[in-house]
Amino acid sequence: MSGYYLGLDIGSISSKAVILNDRDIAAAAIMPSGVNHTVTASSIRAAVLEKAGLQPQDIKASSSTGLANRNSGTDAFSGVMVCNARGSHFIFPSARTVIDIGGQGSQLIIVDQAGQVTNFNVSGMCATGSARLLQVVARIMQISLDDIGLLSKTATRPSSFSTSCSVFLETEVITRISQGDSPQDILAGIHETIAEKIGSMVASVTIQDDVVVIGGGALDAGLVADIGQKLGTKVLVPENPRLIAALGAAVISREKNSAN
Repeated sequence: MSGYYLGLDIGSISSKAVILNDRDIAAAAIMPSGVNHTVTASSIRAAVLEKAGLQPQDIKASSSTGLANRNSGTDAFSGVMVCNARGSHFIFPSARTVIDIGGQGSQLIIVDQAGQVTNFNVSGMCATGSARLLQVVARIMQISLDDIGLLSKTATRPSSFSTSCSVFLETEVITRISQGDSPQDILAGIHETIAEKIGSMVASVTIQDDVVVIGGGALDAGLVADIGQKLGTKVLVPENPRLIAALGAAVISREKNSAN
């Protein structure tokens, strides 16, 4: 099982790569996905190999997930939900619930003690439970994504939004701005809307501790706090929550290689 294992996650917004060396992450890379996923897969593979100081032949096995395809250059493909579960379990072995707030939507995943998926629920692609919504709002309000979390915590009267579709929610944000709502209150309202969507996904899935939040949305401290409050539990966030699916793909490639 000793050696280097590569995992790629070609996402709708950004692509990630992780090289796993036995039980440690040897290197990781993130870059915009662009429109040609084959080119992106090749570019991010080269970037992460350079960071690790390795050559392609040093990789014993590889796996990809997300929007990757057969031209991604990996040995195998794994579903993103399975990769999220395995990556989260690698970082937090105590994890039993994984909430992925990705670019196209959210996933609520229940895992067992081995990191295997036992139940799940997903949001619709047009729903408010996605990290892309945060990008849209940040662009409209001309605010850095890095500032959203702290700014939202200073809200006094969070704005109310009525729609569950991210497309129409953009119009509602513009309306709230024209009505004089403060940026803080609008951002806090957006967080509450996303947290409400996450909470509604619990209706058919019973969450279990420990709860882990991953994906681009997990970088927003205000959103993470609202999700924890909505679910009534403390949530854990990995050091780099965007890398988890790529890490899971690397873990899976290592497991498959050791079984052969």
